[in-house]
Amino acid sequence: MKALPNILVISETIPQTVYAGGIQLYRLLKTYPPEKLLVVGSQPHPEAELLKCRYESILWSLERLTRTRFAHLLRSLCVFRLLPELTINSVKSVLKGFKPDLILSVMQVQPYYDLAYRYAKSQNLPLLLIAHDLPERFEMVYSWAQQQQIARNAKIYRYASKRLCVSPQMRDYLEKVYGASGDVLYPNRSEALTPRHPTESLTLKQPGVLTVGYAGSLAYGYGTQLSQMLPAFANAGAQLRVYSRDTLSSDVPAIVSHCGYAPIPELTWAKVKAECDVIVLPYAWSENQYQDLYKTHFPSKLSEYLALGMPVWIVGPEYATGVRWGLQNSDSVLTTTVNHITAWTDALKQLKESSYLRETLSLGAVVAGKRDFDPETISKQFLTSIQEATKI
Repeated sequence: MKALPNILVISETIPQTVYAGGIQLYRLLKTYPPEKLLVVGSQPHPEAELLKCRYESILWSLERLTRTRFAHLLRSLCVFRLLPELTINSVKSVLKGFKPDLILSVMQVQPYYDLAYRYAKSQNLPLLLIAHDLPERFEMVYSWAQQQQIARNAKIYRYASKRLCVSPQMRDYLEKVYGASGDVLYPNRSEALTPRHPTESLTLKQPGVLTVGYAGSLAYGYGTQLSQMLPAFANAGAQLRVYSRDTLSSDVPAIVSHCGYAPIPELTWAKVKAECDVIVLPYAWSENQYQDLYKTHFPSKLSEYLALGMPVWIVGPEYATGVRWGLQNSDSVLTTTVNHITAWTDALKQLKESSYLRETLSLGAVVAGKRDFDPETISKQFLTSIQEATKI
């Protein structure tokens, strides 16, 4: 095998065990030799676990404004290079003798992945890009800046020696918009996740009550959809347990329990397996601003859900990538594509009343998860991409 290259990560999304993108990068790089890694980017979260390599933080001087009402204007001006940028010298100043063979960046927060591109180009180094979300949807600009934003992102994307997209739909969309092909790298789940025994699904955690779990952020319409589904929970005699740092805007104490979210995701999954009968992935029909996101991203939580040995229930419009996967794997998950309380109630009652269905879905989820989202296979694919990028 070819010797492993030195990787310089220049990215706002850095490998750490907080935030979905950071967790994905952490898992992909956790077995990489730390002496061959240097991470340059945003400040790590104080509660996060980090890799054993060196981390250096560089701060964009205008970053705090991205969290204000001026964010749209700020990003719009940035795409025309009318505001101060992160500099190549800021990277050089923290290398301290580290000699990179490859630059790695996540296309999330343009000033950072633009810096990765400019530094790679200035040093004639290959660039490996990871695309988890549509860049233009993740960072909205005014209409007069949209074409310039696409043009800049396309230039960066085309320069990359290797492009890893989170779903086939993301790959196809970016090829159409940016004019360059990419590869699919599904979200990588923790190797520490193990399924509970399928017979555990035969008996409800609470007699006569179906306990449904949801884990992760309530942003991007997930919380909206869960709130809209609460009447169905009441109709079906079901309860919802939410494992998240967020809380639902519509809370019904008799139906909803907020259980928090552990800093280490594996601890949350252990609680979900012990406390819930079913786990749900809910997409919203009502949140039209997320349609492009739903059509291209792939929810990392789905790959983790499938490793738990539990029935998985997917709810949402047919264009969502997770729903599309569910419809293609009907023997492994229960998928509801009808936007109506009656359909949600019927699905909940079916899961509540049929121990055979719960056990069957529990077994099917593990099989499908192993086939499509095996951590070892995804890690090997990532390593192969690294080596191919440095050969080009």
